[in-house]
Amino acid sequence: MKMTLPCSVVRDMLPMLADGLLSAESETLLREHLKSCDACRKMFEEMTEPEIMTETDKLELDYLKKVRGRRNRLVAAILLSVALVGGGVFVWLQAQAGKATVSYDDSSKTLVVYSNGEGKKLELPEEIAQAQTLDAQYDSFRMAMYLPLLSEAETPLTEYLPAYLERTKNSIDFMRTYLRENCADSYPAERADKYVELKIQPEGEYTWTELEDRIVLDIGKLYWHREELYILSMLGGSGVQWQQLGYAWYLGTCLNPYSEALANTSMELLKQQPYYEAYLHLGGTQELTPENYRRMYDATAWLCLTEGMYWGSAYESAPLYKTALYKGPSLAKAPANEMSVCMATSFVAFLADEYGFSEVSDFCFGKLSFEQAFGTDFNSAYDAWADYVLNSVG
Repeated sequence: MKMTLPCSVVRDMLPMLADGLLSAESETLLREHLKSCDACRKMFEEMTEPEIMTETDKLELDYLKKVRGRRNRLVAAILLSVALVGGGVFVWLQAQAGKATVSYDDSSKTLVVYSNGEGKKLELPEEIAQAQTLDAQYDSFRMAMYLPLLSEAETPLTEYLPAYLERTKNSIDFMRTYLRENCADSYPAERADKYVELKIQPEGEYTWTELEDRIVLDIGKLYWHREELYILSMLGGSGVQWQQLGYAWYLGTCLNPYSEALANTSMELLKQQPYYEAYLHLGGTQELTPENYRRMYDATAWLCLTEGMYWGSAYESAPLYKTALYKGPSLAKAPANEMSVCMATSFVAFLADEYGFSEVSDFCFGKLSFEQAFGTDFNSAYDAWADYVLNSVG
């Protein structure tokens, strides 16, 4: 049976046809419609009337086509799929004012989400919870996720996933803005403008790749570690040492109110930790906030300094050179290598308090040496930090 497109769908797609942004199949369908519809054809002819363009105009048009091409092709696919809803291939939610567009491909068990504006509310029907994979595209990021990974969350998928996507967008936007505003001289601004792709798959690896037009974060199955990996990609370089790890956890959880760690940390689990009493002594409360995350890192550092290492996870008390993420000097010949990730985060936070976030950024981005950034040597600063932690709790 020959398919006919409604005029409302065709008119929404005419700008993409005029810009040459449609696939061959989509263009064929539209041109077939234009042959038999005088009203749509007249609208298209008016839209494509020749006009004099300068070389600058042409360059700007080419740039816009490149930037908007992928997004507009997805819009076209959505519009065409709406027209095909009678075939039973997709289960659709009709796009409503202020809501994101959602589709579900039953054959591949894929949930497709498209949201290109602020305040897009994502509502999922119960049957879409059967999806195995997610393909979500927002204005600042795109995410490919194996959805059963979210089954660990106590909140139902239909509630947790919309909140997770919203937190992801807010978190990326917050970190970009914070870096721009607080360390403009050190921050590589060109990275902030790149599109972000997040791959969250069980077989993935915790690594990142910077490409010409985007940054790809292969988070693996650690879906709650998106902030840290994104910050590490901002820092660049081939090595990951104590300062990069401490900086990533500090900005990602102690400053960022949209951190996934905040949403996933259980207060009941925190109460069972050996550093919980120190956390309360530092002013920690039952509400997990960025400020309380800072207290948790300081409390963890206090226990490491007073009781020694190897009592907790690799992040809590194992020395940095023993963790998989550490790619710096392998031998433990300096206090930095003997710190855990939590200790490094507490140390970076202390340096930021004492000397300023911009100075810490200058050091962590590799612009200045430790002595140049802080006016003192590492051992003296380390000793000052250790005294601060011990005196704060003791």
